[in-house]
This record gives sequence, structure tokens and C-alpha cells, in this order.
Amino acid sequence: MNTTDNKRYIWVIISALVQGLLLGIYAVIPSGPLLCMPLSVIFIVPFVFWLTQEHWGRRLFNFILGLTLVLLAFWGYRLWSLWSADGFYYVPSQKSELIRISMTVFLTIPFFQCRIASWSWKFPYSEIFFQFCRNLFLMFQASLVIVVFWGLLVTASLLFDLVGLESVPFLIFNPITSIPLSSLTIAISISVAIKHPGIDSLGRWLLSVLAWLLPFFSVLSVLFLLCLPLSGLQKLWSTGQASTLMILLQFGTIILANAAYLDGTKTAFTNHYVNILAQVSLLCLPVYFALSLYSVSLRIFQYGLTVDRIQAMFLVVVVGIWGLGYALAVVIRKWPLWIAHVNISAIIILALITSAMNSPLLDPFRLASSHQLSRLQSGAISPEDLDYLYMRFNLGRYGSDVLSQLAQSNNPRVLHGVNSAMSITPQEYLESVMSNIPPEEHRREIISNAKVYPEGRSLSEGQMNYFVSHWKELQSIKRPDEIIFVFMDVSSSNEAHNLIALTQSAGIIYTLHDDSLAYSGMITGSFNPKEIMISEGIRTVEPAYRDIVIGGGVYHVFSE
Repeated sequence: MNTTDNKRYIWVIISALVQGLLLGIYAVIPSGPLLCMPLSVIFIVPFVFWLTQEHWGRRLFNFILGLTLVLLAFWGYRLWSLWSADGFYYVPSQKSELIRISMTVFLTIPFFQCRIASWSWKFPYSEIFFQFCRNLFLMFQASLVIVVFWGLLVTASLLFDLVGLESVPFLIFNPITSIPLSSLTIAISISVAIKHPGIDSLGRWLLSVLAWLLPFFSVLSVLFLLCLPLSGLQKLWSTGQASTLMILLQFGTIILANAAYLDGTKTAFTNHYVNILAQVSLLCLPVYFALSLYSVSLRIFQYGLTVDRIQAMFLVVVVGIWGLGYALAVVIRKWPLWIAHVNISAIIILALITSAMNSPLLDPFRLASSHQLSRLQSGAISPEDLDYLYMRFNLGRYGSDVLSQLAQSNNPRVLHGVNSAMSITPQEYLESVMSNIPPEEHRREIISNAKVYPEGRSLSEGQMNYFVSHWKELQSIKRPDEIIFVFMDVSSSNEAHNLIALTQSAGIIYTLHDDSLAYSGMITGSFNPKEIMISEGIRTVEPAYRDIVIGGGVYHVFSE
């Protein structure tokens, strides 16, 4: 092993340990300034270095330095935008931003790898494509190694448990230890694989195998679209995962299309009809894009923009760009010759969108706060429906600015919402996030603003206190319009009086005892509390079958 390799391996080990230690610290801290660590730099830069380490030299150092400066600039702006009057005690998750930037960097580094290797920006698309595939397979083999590694550690920890050394497994699985071990394993496995000539042969073999999945995928895509008119879109939306599933389906089609057609100069399909069948899935992509766009837009229209919904829209648009490009190439008979143009154009657009979302131009925090404010001002939502806590603790500086603006309102309902949100301390909000239960004052606010059926009835102080203290029974309701309370006698006993707490997924039945409540039962189903008040309402019907007593046990008869 020469001196250059020694230096390279030393830096690989150091970067892996530093990355693992910082990520381990981030994983164990519940709050505070350390949550503002630049995760994009800590997570992405070492991975890029491991993947590009074979180009060891000044050009690689300059590339790593430039990437680090760009990511630090993104982080600096985000740090500024997250600042609020509460400081950095509670910091919103960086998960969405990390996913967005990681996608962009992973798709763009093959260009720089080819630039470093060729000393020029003029290189064929085939080199970019196979460099991307090589990076992908290096990550794939690293994931296999980490699975085997942790399988051995789990086995060893079980042996330590058997001999009474429980402290050893505790030490191994502590994030401060486990994450650095994982980073080190991944870094070393990539370093070893890079020097092994078989990685390229393995990659080409996997591509050839994946290519033959595309025709079967085409059949499934077409069958799914043909079944949609029969089942209806409502059943698809009711899953709550429609956008995610369709994005994954589009993503899978794009991956398989690249595996099948490579750089656009050759294909795995020698049969003309199989080739046509494989291209059918590409024509389905715009349909999936339209359905995904409609699904996300529907949620935005109902509840407004949030950071997570903007991230979902980002994924829909980015994947849709590829889908529209591929479908257009098939329609004008430029497929697969245009695959290089579509891929390069989509990557450039992705980089521009990512940069804009890490600036005031398309900042998700700014867009979310502005949209929620405009919905309130236009009357699209009532003052009670605005999530003031989300504004204060999840939208950083922009959310705080909106609350400051609302604090000047003459509307007492708006002022009440602002004051209630400002009365919650960061510590209380952090506890509510950890337990997935809103702060007590916010819970009371939700209960007091929820609708009660029939009209004219209201919850007593004791009943309200019961729901505030037994919030887990309500499945962590976040808004007043997500629950209604129904006074209705559902028991066959003439002496029993009941109250139903009806949410979107269940109805909890309580028996009234003066001012107190006692759990009686539950009904399950898919309900919409908003529509119940304008429909025929709620009523009881006699059961089609009476209960049956067998051997002292009571059994219910269920029928279609």
C-alpha cells in the first residue's frame, strides 16, 4: 500500500468517525442549539468523499471544499430563517431538507467525478450514466455489508446477555457508539469495493436483471389505471398514502427504464413487441403525475400549505419532470435517444429548485406561513382553525412574524389564539411533541371549539376536564373540526345516557353519570366530522339480529 493510499484511508476513517459521533449526538439530544447542527454537511460531505476518493488529489479537495461551502451557505440561511423569539430550544426537523439536498447532490456528483477524471467538461453522457450506476452499486453493497455487520453484532449481544454482561449490548446499541460504528463500516466497505474490479461487472449484471422487470411493470401500471374507473378515486384517496404510492411507482418506472435503456444507445429488448410493451409504462407516467399532483393539491386546498406538504409537492414535481420527459420522447419517437437530454435537463431543474428552496425565493417555511395567513385573512378558515402553535414553533422567523402581525388584529378570536400560543413555553411544547399530545391549554381550546350535536347541547366543565385529561382516547386530535360530540342514547337500558366522541376513524361511546363519564364501547369506520352536521345526522336503528347467549357468554351476530 503506497503513501497516497495510507493518507486516503486515514482521512476516510477520520471522516467516518467524526460523522458518526456528530450524528450520534444529534440522535440523543431532545432539544437545544445542537439540533441546529448542519446535518446536510455532516451527512452528505463524507459520503461524497468516500464515493470519489479514487480521484485523490487537488481537484478532489477543491470539489469537496466547494460542495462544503455551498451546503454551509444553505445551512446559514436556514439557521437565520429558523430563528425566533424562543431561540433554538425547539428546532423543527431537518429531515425534509436533508432528503431534498441529498437527492440533488447524489444525482450531480457524477458530473464532477467525470470532470475530475477527464480534466474537461466535455465528456459523453455514457460516462456520467455509468459513474452514477457505480455510485449506486457502491451504496448498495455498503448497505448489504452493514446488514451483515449488525446481524453479527446482534448475535454477539445475545451471547453477552446469556452470560450476564448486559452492559456490553447497552454500550453497543447506544447511538453514540452504534452510529460511528455504522459510518465506519460503510466507509471501509466503499473503500474496499472501489479497488475491486468486480464492482463494475456486478453493476452491469444487476442492470441487465432489472431491465427485464420493466415489461412486467408496464402490465401492472396499465392494469392499475384500468381498475381506477371501476373502484373510483375516493377509495384511493381514503388510504391516506395515495401520493406516496404513486410517487414510488413513478420512481420505480424511471429506475427500470434507465436500467433497460442505459445511455440510450442500446436496449436489453431484442423483441420489437417487448420493447413496445416496456415503453407503455412510460406513457402511464404523466397520468400518475396528474393523479399525484391532484392528491397533494387536494390536501393543500383543504388544510393549506405546510413544510411537509411543500416537500411532498417537491417530490411530485421532480419525479413528474422525468415522467413527462420520458413520455414525450416516446410520443415523438425519440425514445430512447432522448434519455440523456431528459435526464440532464431534469437534474439541472432539480438543482435549481433545491437552491431556490434554500433561499427566500421558495423557502418552505416562508411559503407555509404566508399561505396560512392568507387563508385566515380571506376567510377560508376561521380563527379557531389556524394552528398558532405550528406558526410559533415550526415555521421559525416567518411564523413568528405572522404571529406578531396577528397580535395587532382587532379580532378577539384571533387575539385569543395568538395569546394562547404565546402562553405555551418551549419546554411544554417539546413535551407535547415527544408524547404526541398537544399542551393542556391547546387541548382545552380544541374541546371548547368542537361542535356538539344536537344543537343547543354543550359539554359541562367536568366532561371537558375528562377529555383534556384522557386525550389519548381521542387519538391525538389536532384541530376542532376533527371531532364532534354527540349526545345520544345508544343503550337498550332506559336509565343509561350516552355521549359519543366521533373522530375520522372511530367513535368512542361513554356512559353519562351526572357530570362524569365512563367508557362504554367503540364504533369503527371512516367518518368525516365536517359532513355529519350537514347530512341526515346520526340516529339509532334496531339490530337485525339479537345477541345470543351460549354457555354464559354473550355473542353478537355480524351480517352483511
